[in-house]
Amino acid sequence: MQTPPSTAQTYVVSNVQIDECSNFAIIQIQGSMSFGGQLMPMFISSHPVSNGATLYTFKTSDPAGDSFLSLTQGMATDCEQFLPGYSDHNFMCTQPVLGQAVTEDYLGGDPIIGFSEQPDGPLAVLVGVTGLYYSTQADAQSAAANDATAYRFNALAASHVQDIATLAAVNPQSLVSTGDLG
Repeated sequence: MQTPPSTAQTYVVSNVQIDECSNFAIIQIQGSMSFGGQLMPMFISSHPVSNGATLYTFKTSDPAGDSFLSLTQGMATDCEQFLPGYSDHNFMCTQPVLGQAVTEDYLGGDPIIGFSEQPDGPLAVLVGVTGLYYSTQADAQSAAANDATAYRFNALAASHVQDIATLAAVNPQSLVSTGDLG
């Protein structure tokens, strides 16, 4: 087990809820979290993601340290061919983008960030969490090959606002940004 740096905060997990369809997990900790420095709260986007919208995620396993990856919301007709009914299960679909690598981040779990238009300028908001790749190549589905043409289906955070609010004992409206995604 790796020892965290002396500046790291540690928290005890008291509850985990997992949506079995999307694998979206809500993790509740004991006590409260201290925000500031590198740890800041983030609102959840309450608006649908339009076709072709540009979003961003982290590439946590990139050895070169290039930590951001630009994503593009897929066209619904293309996404339906890979996973029919995906939107009925509260998934968003991102189309293949340059730099996407199945084998480096096969299972997902990284935040997907968008920008919500606000009177004072854009605000970074949580749109979803990266999910599984869907490929037409059989060996890519087991991460034995890297299919740069694979679509990715991601859990929409807005679908889980009520569950998050219930666990946190807060008003759901206090968690969301109502500004349009830019």
